[in-house]
Amino acid sequence: MSKRGLAIIGVGEVPTLRDPERTRWDILLDVCMEAIHDAGVDKNRIGAVISNNPMAQPAMQNDMSLGKIPEVMGLEGCRDIAICNAGGASTTNCLRLAEQHIESGQADFVLVPHTTVQSDIPAQDLINFFATAPLDKQFEYPYGVTFNGSMGLITQRYMYETGATQAEMAAITVALRGWGALDPMSIFYGKPITLEDVLNSRVISTPLLAKECNLLADGGGAMVVTSHEIAREMSDKAVYKLGHGTRFMSATPFMRKDIFHRKAYRESSQDALAQAGLSIHDMDLRQIYGAYPYTQASALEGYGVCEEGEGAKLWASGRCGPGGDLPCTTMGDATGRGHTGSGVSMAFYIDTVRQLRGEAGERQIDNCQHAILTTSGGSVMNTCTTVFGRQVR
Repeated sequence: MSKRGLAIIGVGEVPTLRDPERTRWDILLDVCMEAIHDAGVDKNRIGAVISNNPMAQPAMQNDMSLGKIPEVMGLEGCRDIAICNAGGASTTNCLRLAEQHIESGQADFVLVPHTTVQSDIPAQDLINFFATAPLDKQFEYPYGVTFNGSMGLITQRYMYETGATQAEMAAITVALRGWGALDPMSIFYGKPITLEDVLNSRVISTPLLAKECNLLADGGGAMVVTSHEIAREMSDKAVYKLGHGTRFMSATPFMRKDIFHRKAYRESSQDALAQAGLSIHDMDLRQIYGAYPYTQASALEGYGVCEEGEGAKLWASGRCGPGGDLPCTTMGDATGRGHTGSGVSMAFYIDTVRQLRGEAGERQIDNCQHAILTTSGGSVMNTCTTVFGRQVR
């Protein structure tokens, strides 16, 4: 029998660190067992394992692709496995595939795991991977453009068109690191920074400064998901998917007409909110995965939280960071959490669950009932926007 809707009922996570002593399987087993325990289900009721692709880690990618997780964990009820790769949108794709398994009746419970260890990969190999992965090999890479270079050019254009200053853009990173400093799962826990710290850091790719770019790190997380129907029957900790929308722009930055992704943010969020029967002003939390500061500003403009060109000023005013009245991205994005490859988006989903459950500690948003979350892959090739709520409407 078909069961409609997706609910997250269990989560597990390890702190983001740079620690090659934590093996990939150490992390993976820890987070999977924690998520299953948190969900309150027997492991043998897991009907499918849908995994994030661990990019730049071919051995682990093969293990996860070819079914090692249910074998190693002894998941006797597992009917299917799959692995999803859409860069930073990989977790979103895992959840969509998990929802299909649940709605078709193939599984009542699906495990969605992720693990990344980058600290044991030679620095040059990581540089080469992240320099080439999001770029067109014919029109961009031959001319020396890197990931930071591409994002730097877009940031420069954003500042030119909106009048945002270097200090206003830097304030976004200060706020994101402020959230990270309050999060025990962040590599920057207990390490807030000042505006001067950001502005005095070295230039990476004009106008991006070192502290506005990502620190590659190790981490992992997992979720157990089920249907709305089953979640209502068994769990008082469930978080419900209420609406979803997506837009694809282009894999190649220079090909895009929607340079700052505002149109994609607007249309994908409107679809998600319409499905949920809510408006952007009903959202208690806005979670934006873009890995670079300008996306935190342009997403708010696309959502309709503020006028176009006002996003950076909104962040600089303090309204989006800790203590602000428009809290955004409370896990700190990759800038304030550490970049764990395609699995950064996993941390966004887990943080959203914790906020809606009221389990976010010092970062907790008062009376958080609804959240909107957008993930993106590659060099922001798409926007995948989901509305979550504590209750099914």
